[in-house]
Amino acid sequence: MMASLDCEVTMIRKQILEFVVTHWKEILIVVLAIVVVAKTRYDYNLMQKTYKTQIESAQSQIEGLKEIHKQEIREKQLLMESHLKSIAQIEKDYEDALDMIDELRQDKAGKYKNKFNSDREELIKDIESKFGIEYVP
Repeated sequence: MMASLDCEVTMIRKQILEFVVTHWKEILIVVLAIVVVAKTRYDYNLMQKTYKTQIESAQSQIEGLKEIHKQEIREKQLLMESHLKSIAQIEKDYEDALDMIDELRQDKAGKYKNKFNSDREELIKDIESKFGIEYVP
């Protein structure tokens, strides 16, 4: 029984070998076609993974840029508020300076009116010393 089994196996091997020898080109074409299909699928999957990775990377970069943009806008707003406060303080200082100049002008005008009414000689000396001119009556 064992001998007949060995004989059958040997005959099957012989038939397979004859088939392979006879049709080796076709078998090679089928094997190569399977290899090409497998390689194409592998490459396609690789390209798909790469594409997904690029999309994720682009999304993360966009999110990063959005965050940077928000931060820049906040900084610009703070700077704008600071400038507006500075401008308000400058305007207040300017108004105070104008008021002080107006008060000084009124004080000087009052002094000169008093000198004009009471001591004209002193007023003449002040005008001569201030403007470098000589009073001629």
